[in-house]
Amino acid sequence: MLGGGRIAVMEVHLRRKLKVDRSGPGSEAGGKVASPVPVVGKLGYGVDEPRSIIELTLAGALAITAGFVVAFYASRTDAPLARFGLVIGPGVGLLVLAVAAALFWSSRKGKVTEMSKLVAEIPWGGDEVVLDLGCGRGLGMVMSSKQLGNGYSVGVDLWQKSHLTGNDPSSIWANAAQEGVKGRVAPVKADTVTLPLADSSVDVILSALSLHRLIRKKDRIKAFSEIARVLKQGGRIGIIDAGNGGEYAKVLREVGMSDVSVRHIRFSSFPPFHVVQARKPFGG
Repeated sequence: MLGGGRIAVMEVHLRRKLKVDRSGPGSEAGGKVASPVPVVGKLGYGVDEPRSIIELTLAGALAITAGFVVAFYASRTDAPLARFGLVIGPGVGLLVLAVAAALFWSSRKGKVTEMSKLVAEIPWGGDEVVLDLGCGRGLGMVMSSKQLGNGYSVGVDLWQKSHLTGNDPSSIWANAAQEGVKGRVAPVKADTVTLPLADSSVDVILSALSLHRLIRKKDRIKAFSEIARVLKQGGRIGIIDAGNGGEYAKVLREVGMSDVSVRHIRFSSFPPFHVVQARKPFGG
């Protein structure tokens, strides 16, 4: 883990290069670089919405059990009911379990595959400043940092535990160390709607499976206006999310972005990911 001196150097570098606003409202959104806690971070990028997956798994198991119980007790007195229970209970249960398994696989593998493709599509120079919105365990940060030389990848999040398993900045440091980019990442605790960054300070903005839960519908214009504010002219945006692609594209156009496109990913995710890309026009 990085010591206090290294963190201090990183904070100075960020303040100079990004002009991080340190006057924000307290620790929740004050733009403070998150130091790694004295706990070994978890490798990997976690499972999104773990509570939903657990609930679906329990519901599927319960449906299967209920079907067999009904079939057992009705077998001697009501053969049609027994057959109904034996078919419907396990059938519904297996379907629900399949949904839970698809969500788990998509979260563990699908988002990594799609972020890798998204990062590969960006023409990197090596000295970019990257912002990962709702960075979680650092997927966008780490992947983009591998393309950088003198650049930095900054992640903004509040790290709510219910959103992602192992959701903690320490996991960012662990993943970055494993990939050899520990010196090029900087987690910042801040609210996505009020970014503690200067105007036109970021070259690339990435986000993976986070905006739908971080930004309420009524706050989308405000949040995307913040994205437009901190992005440099000619800067790029890449968003991966489970749906909402059309909505994001519409709002991006409203805040002045150009070259807005939406792709619907059908086979590497469940529910299908939407990949939204855009640029900030020169003179915009």
